[in-house]
Amino acid sequence: MAHTDNSPSPPGAVPIAFGATQTRCFGWYHAPRVGRRATGVVLCRPVGYEGTCAYETYTQLAERLADDGFAVIRFDYHGTGDSIGSDADPDRVAAWQACIDAALDEVQRLAGTPRLALFGVRIGATLATRVASARGGVDSLVLWAPCASGRAFTRELRAAGTLRAHAPRPGDTGGDDLETMGTLYTAQTLQDLQALDGKPGSPLPAPRTLFITRDDLPGAGPLPAAFREAGIETTVVEWPGYAAMMAEPHETDVPTATLDGVIDWLRAGEPADAQPEPRAPGTDVPLQRDAVFAGVREIPLLFGHEHGLFGILAEPERLDEAGGRAETAILMLNVGTNHRVGPNRLYVKMARAWAARGYRSLRFDLAGIGDSRSAAGYASTRLYSKGSTVDVGAAIERLSGLGVQRFILVGLCSGAYVAFQTALADPRVTGLVLINPRRLEWNEGETLQSAMQRSYKSSHYYRRAMFEPATYKRLLKGDIDVRGIAGRLATLTRVRAARAARRLLGQAPGEENVLANMRLLSERGTDILLIVAEEDDGLDYLEYHIGPRGRHMSGQPNFRMLMVAGADHTLSQTESQQHVIEAVREHLDHTGVGVE
Repeated sequence: MAHTDNSPSPPGAVPIAFGATQTRCFGWYHAPRVGRRATGVVLCRPVGYEGTCAYETYTQLAERLADDGFAVIRFDYHGTGDSIGSDADPDRVAAWQACIDAALDEVQRLAGTPRLALFGVRIGATLATRVASARGGVDSLVLWAPCASGRAFTRELRAAGTLRAHAPRPGDTGGDDLETMGTLYTAQTLQDLQALDGKPGSPLPAPRTLFITRDDLPGAGPLPAAFREAGIETTVVEWPGYAAMMAEPHETDVPTATLDGVIDWLRAGEPADAQPEPRAPGTDVPLQRDAVFAGVREIPLLFGHEHGLFGILAEPERLDEAGGRAETAILMLNVGTNHRVGPNRLYVKMARAWAARGYRSLRFDLAGIGDSRSAAGYASTRLYSKGSTVDVGAAIERLSGLGVQRFILVGLCSGAYVAFQTALADPRVTGLVLINPRRLEWNEGETLQSAMQRSYKSSHYYRRAMFEPATYKRLLKGDIDVRGIAGRLATLTRVRAARAARRLLGQAPGEENVLANMRLLSERGTDILLIVAEEDDGLDYLEYHIGPRGRHMSGQPNFRMLMVAGADHTLSQTESQQHVIEAVREHLDHTGVGVE
């Protein structure tokens, strides 16, 4: 039988699923916490990497609007985040607009608000304008750095991405796909994006609009003038925070001053006599949380101390037919401060692929990341914290209550560190999949540590590059960070020499015990699959400890090291992702996990 989560929901924030079956969306409903305003607000995120960067800003805006009495929905478009679908599905742009439309219906259904507002950043703002024009009945628009047109947006994508040929698909319009910043845009999606226009249509999208300019580019662009010419009350403000919001996720700063201004502007637009629809005492509006598709069921889970941790459990739709595999859970741990979907949505793809084969897969947020709101904020200095092992233990405890007996931890980069440390501390961990780790143990102030945290290629890559003519062309153009690379290689040489000298003198290693601990886990019976991109900067760190290609682990039981050619650190290319997903599937089958 399928499992239904009965965990209580945190006040004012409820995970929901809504929309048509073919465009089912995952989102959060933030109920008003103080009073009830007459306006329901739907937050429309950017797509692709920009949506990942802005995740925390959108979450905090939703929470603060709810604190001010607004009913709010934030959500993932079809084929993004935790919603169903994939990059390669047809009619993506139409599906995104259908999701916004469904979110507007849902916020009115849940809160009874007679008025509606849309907030969007970048292409999310452009999509919001198009939906408001097609639908009518939207009272306020907040557009932050909107794309003037889909054509301009696709030009930016092409400048940053790589075109590649593809096999024909249903609804294909011909042309090449574009893969950029970890997101695939099919030829049809690109064509449909180019047809978007950020100017107001007929009927008008809303009677009042707030434009917020970018603080990293001059001017407001052509849209405010077009809105004014259409007779829309248009306000343009130069508020700070855009560049900080769109920084790398672990460096993002939430623009609190600008969020204050947005809330004030929305509050000022409410008529004094506007009131939400009254609810009868004791009346509860039914919520849909689970999503079922392609033989997989996904269930939101709230767990841990005071249910402060959040994740999504993917499992076979027919759990009772999965056999012993349903007793195995694969837990995916955050990469840096990226929320549970993983970089380039990798964890979503992994979870669904393995759930379709009969395993249970939980992608969840450690405390202070994404929607695990039990810690106040998150700092990059906490990326490598042994304290996170407590959160993994809470997830294991939760799944144990569902009949799971075997636990495999999957982590990329900092997630690999948390997985490794949890396995050392918790014997319930039966398997590890460590992907491109830069650290497996952490000693403050150790020289090698600082070298491994810089984003360079592996020394193997630089040795090969010395024999490629293109390298010297780039060198002459000044496109190569010669000083940084030289410093990194010098650091590696220095720490290797220092270790060799200590050994000759019979001194203690004076370094973290990665090799000994990896052998300990292997001998204990913990299956270890180490996956490393051949050019990844973490390869030098690993080979420093476990030898070239894991030579020092040779002959150890339950250990395997897999090298992946042509992959980057976060596996941003679809081909690399599929290779790794298939490699883990083969590893599970080879080790006999879940086979009766």
